[in-house]
Amino acid sequence: MKAINKLKSTLKYFVIALLAVFTACETTELDINLNPNELNPSSADPVLVLNGIQIQSVNQSLGLSNSVRDVMRHVNLFGTYASASGQGALDGPWTATYAIAANTQLLEELNQTQALANHVGIAQTLEALAFVNIVDFIGTAPYTEAINPDISNPSFDSGEDIYNAMYAQLDEAIANLNTADQSPLEDLFYNGDLSKWVKLANSLKIKMYVQSKLVNNPNATADVNAIIASGQYITDADDDLVARFGTQDDQPDVRHPDFAAHYVTGVGNQYMSNEFMDMMLNDKSIQDPRMNYYFYRQTLNDPTGSLLPCAGDSAFPLCYIGDGYWGRDHGDETGIPNDVSSKTTFGIYPAGGGFDNGVNVATTDGDNPNIGGAGIFPMVLSSTVNFWLAEAALPAPQGLGVTGNSRDYLESAMAESFSTVGGISTTPIDLGLINTYTNEVLNNYDNAANATNRLEIIMEEFFISSFGNSIDAYNGYRRTGFPNLGGSVITNTDFPRNFLIPQAELNSNDNPDVVQINRTDQVFWDTNPEGFIN
Repeated sequence: MKAINKLKSTLKYFVIALLAVFTACETTELDINLNPNELNPSSADPVLVLNGIQIQSVNQSLGLSNSVRDVMRHVNLFGTYASASGQGALDGPWTATYAIAANTQLLEELNQTQALANHVGIAQTLEALAFVNIVDFIGTAPYTEAINPDISNPSFDSGEDIYNAMYAQLDEAIANLNTADQSPLEDLFYNGDLSKWVKLANSLKIKMYVQSKLVNNPNATADVNAIIASGQYITDADDDLVARFGTQDDQPDVRHPDFAAHYVTGVGNQYMSNEFMDMMLNDKSIQDPRMNYYFYRQTLNDPTGSLLPCAGDSAFPLCYIGDGYWGRDHGDETGIPNDVSSKTTFGIYPAGGGFDNGVNVATTDGDNPNIGGAGIFPMVLSSTVNFWLAEAALPAPQGLGVTGNSRDYLESAMAESFSTVGGISTTPIDLGLINTYTNEVLNNYDNAANATNRLEIIMEEFFISSFGNSIDAYNGYRRTGFPNLGGSVITNTDFPRNFLIPQAELNSNDNPDVVQINRTDQVFWDTNPEGFIN
């Protein structure tokens, strides 16, 4: 933390460099590969400070998602849980968290002499999201002493204490967002619509209450009910918190990172997850209508011979699921053949790649039907909030017993997901397929034997919809044990119930009470038994 405190002491006055291009439709093409620049206090422009917080918020969430998506089988895990959750796995998100915190403090200080309450409200909301994310992944972090240049070796706060501080901070953020006659601002997400930031702040409180349902927060049900009654939460795609990428490929490259990695020089070493693709292909009576948006098949030919090294290996029972969906089983780290122009890769959603229309050509082919990397990173979606509410509306202990019908929230969540996924393409999802799929899920829900079975149905649909941002899938899996992802072939390391404190932090923080944790330690809201998930 010494490095972080040096950052804060020289920039109580520190601003993140920003490169952003505004398009005609008020979206922002994001360069997420940015480093902080130090400025003196007199040159600390509140616009740049706020934009820097917004950019770093994307950096933090995207980094966390990329760290856990292979663990969660959204993509193939090449290796072990230990290799996926090493001591450096969260270096970037950790740094981004404290950049957000330092800049939020700077805005609060500038607000003492300028009318910046709205700026501060936005910053406080994103800071709350960042600290909740860190707690959900690590379970603890410096908070109370972290933003203090006089403390070189801050202590770590408990996750529960940080959660409680963030509930209060979100209330303060809402008050600041509702303060009138403030300085105008530039806003990369909502174009200055403060009502949408209020909805986001309330939606984050819903997230936190659902996330911590197992520790019986006495305020949870009443507070969520009050938010529902107010209507001030994210209910449709117009209020989604989304980072939008563009097609510019140089100075800066603002394309979606998965597009840049797999559509320029050919598909890299990343494989799609057989377990996830099999769930979407075979779990219902019809193929999931989002599948041709999530995945792009470069060929419809079946892999054979050396192109399918898992063939005959009982450790990998799926190996190849058919229909051109060419991926790998969880933990399959066998040698990589020359398959860069044939294996399945990221599609149009959310990576801005190709829509799989059945005319399959390599990603590098000039005829590939991609959209040049103009994808999105879904941070908080209306579908996500409706899934939280579908869970929350179930009776305890499966939910919180909040206002509303769990089935109705589930139906809305699926509808919002189909709309968001299909909306990225000029080829909309067929309404008939949507209806068939939705009716099957709802029929299964209606015929479920009990609330636990209904929760399982909700969480499987939540897992499928969260492709592109695996944070909530990871949280939901540890919270509920659903969906059933199949037995793990990884036997030499345990499933990470949390990630490790970054080694750089341990090296720089000489506080004797700061010690490394274990992957099997559980964050405060995860009260499920040992070995609950794998």
